[in-house]
Amino acid sequence: MKLNKLTYLLIATLAVLDASAQEVVSGLLSNRQLHDAGKVTLTKGAAAEIPVALPFADDFSADSLYPSAHLWSDNQVFVNNTYSVRQPSQGIATFDCLDENGALYEDASQAVFEADHLTSREIDLEYLPTDGIWLSFLYEAGGVADMPEEDDSLTLSFWAPAEEKWYSIWRNESIPTDGFRRVMIPITDTRFLANGFRFMFTGYASLSGVLTEPSRAGNADQWNIDHVLLDMGRSATDTVIHDVAMTLPQRSLLKEFEAMPWRHFRQAYLSAMSPTASVNYRNNDTIVRNVTRHITITDLHTGAVVRDFDAGATNVDPLSDVLYDAPLLYTYNTASTDSALFRVTVSLITDDFDPKQNDTIRCLQRFSDYFAIDDGTAEAGYGINGQGSRNAMAALRFRSFIPDSVTGISICFNDAYNNANQRAFEIMVWADDNGQPGVLLGSGEGPVAVPGSGVNGFMTYLFDEPVSVSEYFWIGWRQESETFLNAGLDLNTPPAGRQYYLLSGTWQPSQIEGTIMMRPVMKGTGSPSSSETGTLINDLFRLYPNPSRGEVTLLPSERAPEDFIIDVISSTGARVLSLERTDHPGLGGLAAGSYMLLIKTREGKPLSLLRVIIVK
Repeated sequence: MKLNKLTYLLIATLAVLDASAQEVVSGLLSNRQLHDAGKVTLTKGAAAEIPVALPFADDFSADSLYPSAHLWSDNQVFVNNTYSVRQPSQGIATFDCLDENGALYEDASQAVFEADHLTSREIDLEYLPTDGIWLSFLYEAGGVADMPEEDDSLTLSFWAPAEEKWYSIWRNESIPTDGFRRVMIPITDTRFLANGFRFMFTGYASLSGVLTEPSRAGNADQWNIDHVLLDMGRSATDTVIHDVAMTLPQRSLLKEFEAMPWRHFRQAYLSAMSPTASVNYRNNDTIVRNVTRHITITDLHTGAVVRDFDAGATNVDPLSDVLYDAPLLYTYNTASTDSALFRVTVSLITDDFDPKQNDTIRCLQRFSDYFAIDDGTAEAGYGINGQGSRNAMAALRFRSFIPDSVTGISICFNDAYNNANQRAFEIMVWADDNGQPGVLLGSGEGPVAVPGSGVNGFMTYLFDEPVSVSEYFWIGWRQESETFLNAGLDLNTPPAGRQYYLLSGTWQPSQIEGTIMMRPVMKGTGSPSSSETGTLINDLFRLYPNPSRGEVTLLPSERAPEDFIIDVISSTGARVLSLERTDHPGLGGLAAGSYMLLIKTREGKPLSLLRVIIVK
């Protein structure tokens, strides 16, 4: 994916804002979930030629990243459940600056451009104007992410089959919505009441108003839509969603963490296990509805259901959200000694006439060799940059339930334009000092901010020697430049006093409403292999002489793959060379200075990162 020249010129030159060091949040340059999913094949052939019959209804609750090919003819919007906290039911369609492959549109720019589309398949709308045909939908500006800019908009167009022409029907400009708003549109014009009718939503977006540097270029201007319904026999008063539905994503059943090492949990399960399980749902109807909550926990290592129970029945008031904490008389247990994996399924038992497709929600409870506070999905990027941010630090607090050691730190770094965030930084572990980072316990020099190829893009940076910890401790980084490192930011997990940053020698609580996606990897069994996590293993290769005048020898170990490629990265993070597999990388043409050799597979999975100093 390449940005056009005009876009890069705007990004590179619009650097006029407060240049003092500060915490910064940016949009994502790419959507890793869509990128990893690969292209989805749209419905083709005879099935695609059959017009959709009424009712046309979609609440985007299906377990997919893309809209249903049975209803929609394109897949540019992102179907998710994390870009809003006000959804009437699980699943929304998000319009943004990223295409169907999760990449920033090539024509993305500071000027308003046509971004995501959501276009219906052909619909059999051969009805009379008196048949009460109405299209309704809910929309939200921004959600938890970026509010559209002043000139951005979300529009709706209708297709007239006989004329083969689109007509603009509705437009909403950038105005905060405080949740979702309803739109009701009657269809009485006979040019639309025909077989082959279609409708199309279009998001018009622009990159953020001012960008300080290319590493902060990214996604912006989100719109969310939900509960699209086109049907006959409706009127202007047909605004009720007769549905009780699950809403927010299901979270961990642990008190403090989304994931933790299994051996820590087995030692402290009484204090680590939450006494309740959150059940989040909404009665969208205008009448009282009766609901029974049900929870099932399955041990995925054995396939056995280990807990299955009703969490009580209740009457739910009309148009009300319920955040219910169901008493949980259970602690995880399995025969495994080093890791565990459970599936938690929360469902609703509702009236027979209630739609069932959004009554169930699931999550995975992981126990491996790391602690995690974030939910594994980045909605934005985080960094500290600006004048004076060299040597700035970011830190996140964790708790070790037994004396242990941190062997490395897994960090989710986002993609950045032209790898502009691939700068050197230092990983660090601190003791706790009355709720903020204290004495430095250990550090590791040399890593470069590289997006990982493992699950959710985490890359594990290892310490030369494990760092011993007990009770509360902090992990984080010290940056070696004023560049925005662009770490993943989970906007659905509040930092809750666990996140600090340091400028000018003073630790301060983070002012960002989200959690940096970094995790301590603990010593012991249960460690995933490097192929699963994207761990950089620096003993796969050795390099000599170092320092060098440019002639170096690379010695692969017996565990190193036969084929690999080498990226040579300067101290500014720029890739200055890309070399085919060789035992004698030619570095003689480089200027004197410090460089990193990023050795990776041809598929892009990082293998090792070596520092080399070139002298003249």
